[in-house]
Amino acid sequence: MSTKAVARFVIVPRVFKTAIAAVLVTGLLSCGGSEKALTDAAPSPVPSPSPSPSPAPSSTPAALTKFWDTYGGKDSFPPKYAELITKMMEAEDLVVAKDFRAARTIVEDLIKNNPLMDDKTLPGTTDWEINYYKMQAKNPRPHFGEPGLYAHLRMLDEITKVGISKPMLGKTSIQMAIVMPACTDIAPESGPTLVNQRLSSEIEANDYSVVRQSLRLFQSYVLAISGGELSLELNFYKVNTDKCFQIKKDTEYLGGNFSEPLLQLPKGVAEKTDMFWLIYPNDISKGARIGYSSGISIFGGQKPVLLSEDDWIIKKRAPLQGVGPRTEIERRVYMSEWLQHEFFHHLFLSWPEFKLEGDKNHEWFDRNYWQKDFVGKIEEDYYSEALNKRLYKATPSIAQKLQRANK
Repeated sequence: MSTKAVARFVIVPRVFKTAIAAVLVTGLLSCGGSEKALTDAAPSPVPSPSPSPSPAPSSTPAALTKFWDTYGGKDSFPPKYAELITKMMEAEDLVVAKDFRAARTIVEDLIKNNPLMDDKTLPGTTDWEINYYKMQAKNPRPHFGEPGLYAHLRMLDEITKVGISKPMLGKTSIQMAIVMPACTDIAPESGPTLVNQRLSSEIEANDYSVVRQSLRLFQSYVLAISGGELSLELNFYKVNTDKCFQIKKDTEYLGGNFSEPLLQLPKGVAEKTDMFWLIYPNDISKGARIGYSSGISIFGGQKPVLLSEDDWIIKKRAPLQGVGPRTEIERRVYMSEWLQHEFFHHLFLSWPEFKLEGDKNHEWFDRNYWQKDFVGKIEEDYYSEALNKRLYKATPSIAQKLQRANK
């Protein structure tokens, strides 16, 4: 029996999010394709590198030096904010090295001096939000997401709490396929048609280092929320090498055909994959604007597909995010926030009985929609509350739900 590829949610890039405001567009669409079609795939793409069971290493001191130099030197930042950035990168390195106790010490100290938000916190009053409320006049300016480093902290908080309480062995591997069309032809909603747009060489450089940086903390997060059971392995595939991937303006996201590149994977790969990240070539500076730039959909009825442009991984979106390329530090923080947001759409859909997401699709942006026993102010608090008060107690478990591949 074939299973149609269905895209349930597609989310536009987020702008400001406070406890009371965020207006985002969500599209519903369904796409053709089937699991059977995957076994009759087109010619195989360029072979992928070996799987990566561990998060990519990083030279954080060098990355921090580059970050300070890009934005006028470390002294141009408020001292407290510079310390927050430095300490969080140190904690991330320790988490990746699985030294959870040392990382927990840093995280607890950060929270002690910069408390988590609660029901009484007013938007714009915490040091975590200084990225926007104190630095917006600077351009180029750093961009860590909204608000600032808070999402990164909440992920580190969750990882380290689990890490000191459970064996973090990751004995079971789940697979993420990073799927990259070699080129696209884009007929945009506005601006000129972009023909034969090639995949950015920066995506492929240094063994996909910018993609690995983006997933670095997320891999540790998956390990933690699965109770230390799941190791997320990365596999890279370049597809559509003979024909450009078509993106049309007259249908929904990616021309309504996001499953097409997944159908180009080598025989058997999609069946053995638990989740996907589709990275498609685009250059928004050339004016080829399509309806959505990033989001999440569902393939084969159950497997999450993250979707984004290649240049969005390597560049900031002017004017809201500032101008210029993303530095490694900004990428590690902001992309972790994006991954968490999109991934929780998938988690909430996986347990509809908890009613953590409904018709409005982003209930957590409005504090009035939160469940009565949830504490906090913004969406990152909502995720933590959902994990600890609902999903960790769920049956099947998170570890079981995330294993989507046909073994």
